[in-house]
Amino acid sequence: MDNSLSKMLMSLLAVFGLFVTVQSTAGRFERSINRPFGSVLRVHNGMRWGSWGLKEMCPNDMYAAGFSLKVAGLWESLLVGDNTALNGIRLHCIDTSTSSSGPYEDYATVQSDTGSWGKWTDIKWCSGGFLTSFQLKVEPYQGGWDDTAANNIRFNCSGNAETLQGSGMSWGKWGDWSEMCQGRGICGIETMVEAPQGVGDDTALNDVHLFCCD
Repeated sequence: MDNSLSKMLMSLLAVFGLFVTVQSTAGRFERSINRPFGSVLRVHNGMRWGSWGLKEMCPNDMYAAGFSLKVAGLWESLLVGDNTALNGIRLHCIDTSTSSSGPYEDYATVQSDTGSWGKWTDIKWCSGGFLTSFQLKVEPYQGGWDDTAANNIRFNCSGNAETLQGSGMSWGKWGDWSEMCQGRGICGIETMVEAPQGVGDDTALNDVHLFCCD
């Protein structure tokens, strides 16, 4: 067999194998889009470009113990000179029966809408417990200059007062903390994301709501 053809087949098999692994892992957990929740966590410094995506919930009896971010670094947007910073937030949910501390190997991932740019960062895990409140770093309206809206996020963890900060961008300021979950922890998410603007100024992720379950 020709060497180049052999390499191509091996690459296809590797991609297919990865696809099967991801699918079989995800399929182990039954999604709960309509899972009941007790409260919604909000902050007041989010921007308002874009629209709210669908609410996505952790499977029943699972809560978010970690998160990762989709971040576009300096000049990673489609147009040179147009930064978008934070593009997406993923929650990584674990079963309530889990007794070990992070990082976890067995978890379910949920996310709402995401922007079109950037790469996903490594997962940041609570060393024990679940995510219970959040703080958003947002750049306000820049007038005729480049807008980026949301840049980064922090979470508090239950149990040990641990704070986790995402690997986002540095523009803007941290707003006030959200309220604390009254239930066990955060169990769902919805995000406000601006669609690509073509030759206009892109901002991607603008705001986030997080849901708490008992």
